[in-house]
Amino acid sequence: MGKRWRAYWFTVHRWLGLTVGLLFALLGLTGSFLVFHHAIDAWIEPDLLRVERSGEPRPLAEVFDVARSVGQQDGRVLKFADAPREEDRVWTVWFQSDAVPGSPFHHVYVDPYTAEVTGQRVRGTYLVTWLYLLHIQLLAGHNGEIVVGLTGIVLLVSIVSGLYLWWPLWKHSWRSAFAIRSGSRLMFDLHKTPGIVSVPFLLVIAFTGVYMVFPGWFTPVGKLFSTKEPKPEVKLKSEPGSNPVPITVDQAVEIGLAALPESQLNRIHFPTKPDGVFMIRARQPGDIRQWMGSSRAWVEQYSGEVLSVRDIREQDAVDTFFAWQFPLHNGEAFGLVGRWCVFVVGFLPAMLYVTGFCLWWRKGRARRKQQRNRVKRSTDSTTAE
Repeated sequence: MGKRWRAYWFTVHRWLGLTVGLLFALLGLTGSFLVFHHAIDAWIEPDLLRVERSGEPRPLAEVFDVARSVGQQDGRVLKFADAPREEDRVWTVWFQSDAVPGSPFHHVYVDPYTAEVTGQRVRGTYLVTWLYLLHIQLLAGHNGEIVVGLTGIVLLVSIVSGLYLWWPLWKHSWRSAFAIRSGSRLMFDLHKTPGIVSVPFLLVIAFTGVYMVFPGWFTPVGKLFSTKEPKPEVKLKSEPGSNPVPITVDQAVEIGLAALPESQLNRIHFPTKPDGVFMIRARQPGDIRQWMGSSRAWVEQYSGEVLSVRDIREQDAVDTFFAWQFPLHNGEAFGLVGRWCVFVVGFLPAMLYVTGFCLWWRKGRARRKQQRNRVKRSTDSTTAE
């Protein structure tokens, strides 16, 4: 029974690798690139994304008025804006057409010190965002995103099956389990040893990837273990009242950040309808997300009332677990070291695919040679008779 079970999982592992392995490799390579994609983008387009600091930043209202004059055309509306993460970076202002569902975002970049537009681009038409969309949805929209999530599940099965097949080597000796030998065993060892060493990393990356595609699958489980009192779901909206004069974006940001002490502004979501609200997203001390903080404050666009707050420091264990998923996926949970680890691990699926394919091809070639030899021997025997 043990040999039959092992043969079964060997077949599963082999055919998962041969059929879906190329997709594993693609997602791994694009994922490695995306670990440092902000820095790479700024290196490729320095005139667009880098500026010289000159004095104090201009008021936000001025920055976004300038951005609207360029981006708010052809039915596009202002959706949100990403704050500069460094002193020499620009505001990234996102516009999208509500008239065309799923239309690409239009990025307008504004110098925070001069309130001048440095340029504009359409998301998905330049290298960094093209690779990003390839990684998260295979350039195929929501259906592609589902395929990526299912691929993550298949990858989990492949990893576990590989671990199961490797385990007898560990029981035999650690040298057999981890050695990389020359000669005929080299290809097998290049598949086995890097594969087993990378198991913890690949498990984390695959699981977090599945979570990000299918977060709804995990929500019911989280509720079972949550220690927080469930809050009734209330739609946050603004009330125009008798004097529908919105507050300025500078006021909304000031109010939002005041509700999140010691926070650093990351993103502003703008109200796009009369009953819409500002959403201020920020990073607070202790937040595991380095690039885009997890804390949020929702601000009524007319009265400036804080309608709701999500403070990272008030999370329970379940909230913390979910908050860790994206930072674990891209490595930022452990700073620069973690990001470099994810960068390196992203190349391993391609290596495992190549070595696994070579092993399969070599075994098939040997089997075909044996078949030819049997046919030759049978033919020689018949001739001799």
